[in-house]
Parts: sequence; structure tokens; C-alpha cells
Amino acid sequence: GVTVKLLNICVVFCACLSAIVICILHATSALGRLCAMDFSIESLHAMEKDFTLELQKVLKTAKVTSTTELNESVLLKMTKNPLADIILRLVKLYEKNLNTCKTAAIKMDQLKTEQIENQKRLLQIQEEKIDSVQQTVKTELQQTVKTELKSWSDVVKKGMPNKQLTTKTVKEAVRSVTDEEKRSKCFMIYGYEQKENTSDECNPFEVAKNVYRKACGLSPKIVNSYRIGAKTTGKTRPIKVEVEHPALVQGLLQAAHKLKTSDFSSVYLAPDRSKEEQAAHNKLVTAMKTMIKQDPSKYYYIRNNKVNCIDKTLSPESG
Repeated sequence: GVTVKLLNICVVFCACLSAIVICILHATSALGRLCAMDFSIESLHAMEKDFTLELQKVLKTAKVTSTTELNESVLLKMTKNPLADIILRLVKLYEKNLNTCKTAAIKMDQLKTEQIENQKRLLQIQEEKIDSVQQTVKTELQQTVKTELKSWSDVVKKGMPNKQLTTKTVKEAVRSVTDEEKRSKCFMIYGYEQKENTSDECNPFEVAKNVYRKACGLSPKIVNSYRIGAKTTGKTRPIKVEVEHPALVQGLLQAAHKLKTSDFSSVYLAPDRSKEEQAAHNKLVTAMKTMIKQDPSKYYYIRNNKVNCIDKTLSPESG
């Protein structure tokens, strides 16, 4: 009876230890960090194999097919010699692999601690980056305001050398910076026909998304989109579009030439210019038209506030 109980205990222990080994294998495989430990995945696989083989021998000796069929009545049918042999093998297997399991448990705890520390460090780095970006934006904004205020100060001093800056001029300077910042996030869509009796008038958001997708292959978040100007028969009103960042506007304008080969070939894109910038740009357009008439063999374009030209074979539209 004592021998049978010991064997029962050993079999249960063997099964539990085998389950623990399998759990350790799954966990360490997910972490992918066992290569730096004092043991390897191969050693754990070998341990699992040893336990599996030993259990198979026990089941074969007891003439059953699974551990669920193994009970006291089955073991009592066995003679002492096979039982003693099974117990000795299980004890040796236990002694052989106990230290490996302890080492694995310790290393798993270490990995868990390291992972928690790495996550904390990652969060700290992210917070530091966010703080750095916020500080950079704040510094640049302050510098822009200072520069704009200085330029306004110079203008006022030239016009009124003996007078100080007024609240009005300061407000106008700040308003100018704010307007410029907002315009940098906007672009204009010209030439998109405003169809009668359709939902187009109420859905310029879809127009903006489709235009951006055709030019850049993606659809950024549209903050706002609407037609501007008074309705006039026979005239297509432009669409003003606002996105989340100036870089999105710059990327779109650089890729605008791709619209020429799409179903938006009649659409023209432009940055959101102030009245002064519009007047200066119109002068450049007039000058460019004159140059085209004089020498139509070149490709002309406006960049950096001046008219440029290159050979037509090198133009974006030639590709």
C-alpha cells in the first residue's frame, strides 16, 4: 500500500512538473530571451521529452493508455519489482531536472522585472520627447511673435519716429502671426465644378479627401472644408481645406502635378495666400504667361516667389 501511494505521488508530481515545463517553454519562447540565460530552450525541450517518455513507460507498465485511467486499483495489480523500478526512475528524473526548473523560474522573474523597467523607461522617453516637442513649438512661436513684433516696431518707428508702439499695432502683429500659422495648414482647390442639384455643395469634405488621395495616395484628417466666395452664375467657387499640420499641405502641393493624369485633371491646387500674397502671385502669373508666349519651348513654373523654367522633357508633367 505504501509503495502504491508513493508511486501515485510520483506520477502526479511527474505530470505536474511536465506541465510546468511546457508552460515555461511557451512563456520563454514568447519573450525570446532564453539565449542569454544559463540554460537553453533545447534543455527545456529535453526535460519535457524525458518526462513524456517516463510517463509513457509508466502507462505501458500499468497497461493503460492515459493518466486518467491510472488509479490505485490498477497499480495494485503490478508486482513490486516494476513499481520499485518506476519509483527509482522518477526520483532520478526529479533530481536531474529540479535545478533547471528553479533556474528557469528565477530567470523568468528577472525577465518580468526587466520588462516592467523597460516599459517604464519607454514611457519616460515618450514623455520627454513630448515635453521637448512642446518646448520647441513654444520657443519657435515666441520667437516668431518677437520677430513679427520687431518688424512692426520698425515699420511704426519709420512712419512715426517720435511715437511709441500702440496696443493696436501689437494686436495687429499678433493677429498677423496667428493668421499666417492658420493659413499654413490650409490649401485651395480651384476648378472643381460645382454641379447643380447634387450633394457636392454640402460635401466638400469628400472632394478634399478624394483630391488628396489621388495626389498623395492617402487620406489625412480634414479639419474643415468649404467653398468660399459669393455664388455667381457660370463661375466655379474655390474650396478651402484645412488639415492638421503644414507638412500635409506641403506634401500635397509637391505632388499636385499627379492630378493632371487623373480624373481631377481640371483641378488646380494652391496654398492659402493672404491678399498681399495673392497680389504678388498674380503678378508672377502674368509675367510667366508673357514668358510662355515669347518662348513656348520651355516649361515654366513659379517657386520661391519667382518664375523658373526648365526643358519640357524634365518637367513633372512629362513623366
